[in-house]
Amino acid sequence: MAVSSIHSGWRYDSANSRLDFYYRGTRVGNINASGLTAATGDLTVTTGDAHVVAQNLYMGAETAFASTEPTSAIVFKTGTQAAGAIVTSSALMANDTVLRKIIADGTVSSVG
Repeated sequence: MAVSSIHSGWRYDSANSRLDFYYRGTRVGNINASGLTAATGDLTVTTGDAHVVAQNLYMGAETAFASTEPTSAIVFKTGTQAAGAIVTSSALMANDTVLRKIIADGTVSSVG
């Protein structure tokens, strides 16, 4: 079933067994038996909390992780290390062997 460029709402995709949701003709996500998937853009929580219960929060490409992972953990995939100041925030990142942090003044140091 085609979706018009002005359609905002829901559409059941029977071929993929999922309920798609659209904003102005663009599919932005879906719900299926596995859960909720954001197809485009960011997932933003503007009020309340975001909870990950008894599972992991993955930072990196899904295919880059091992088949056996810890539970209730933030799991990092090696990424680009930060450089320079982060003006209004801080960050955690990982390389192959070390968890690192960067604070607003640009200082990068190992954690733990």
